[in-house]
Amino acid sequence: MHILLTNDDGVRAPGLAVLKHCFAAHGYEVTVVAPNGQRSAASHAMTIRKPLYCHETTAGDGGIREIAVSGTPVDCVKLAMEYFLCTRRPDVIVSGINDGFNLGSDVLYSGTVSAAMEGPYYQVPALAVSMGKMDRQRGKETAEIVHGIIQNIVVRDKFPGILNVNIPLQGPVVWENIRVVPQALQVYNNVILEKRDMDNGICYHIEGSPDLEMAPEESDIACVRRGKIAVTPLQWQQTAKNAILTVQRGLQKNTCHL
Repeated sequence: MHILLTNDDGVRAPGLAVLKHCFAAHGYEVTVVAPNGQRSAASHAMTIRKPLYCHETTAGDGGIREIAVSGTPVDCVKLAMEYFLCTRRPDVIVSGINDGFNLGSDVLYSGTVSAAMEGPYYQVPALAVSMGKMDRQRGKETAEIVHGIIQNIVVRDKFPGILNVNIPLQGPVVWENIRVVPQALQVYNNVILEKRDMDNGICYHIEGSPDLEMAPEESDIACVRRGKIAVTPLQWQQTAKNAILTVQRGLQKNTCHL
């Protein structure tokens, strides 16, 4: 089993290190291709008008191949699949462990989830893994959960798609605490903050705190609020199939003269 490991927190992030050590201990072949620094909220951005620089090492950690990339998480996956691993493609892509949730509509902005979203393009199953706050012990327990998901869902049941895994701030990180739930709308409070820069000029910060109380009970947000592990299947194909007939009927009834 060959795993491509990436993230949006950077190649030296603690969450990535925990997964790397866990996978190596379980006998997986691991290749790390991750950003050389913080790339949170990069979404599905891809570098197309400037060069990408990569630094490769294989020292330590059992000879695990590590490649630090100057671009985005999506750049990392594309470089891995199209170039560095083109003759030895991975069986699974794992993105994480992210320091912070990726719940509800936040998956649209998440670099962690976007890296995993590349999986189906290459016909490779993928997992995005996030925690409310990175903690080494809970991180080790999370890595074991991910190992279990890979073995039970990806390997045994041949799951071909994307799974978004979120670990709550509290509650046991054990298999029995997993719930499979849909996304909800993630609402934020105080999203835009006006501040002063060093020259006393006005600037704006997109920040805000997530509101975990408004989500429907059967959703990923409510799940972690209750201390449960949320697992959500995602898809990159975004066609609104239920709307196709509505749009077709509207076009057929056109009364405007174009």
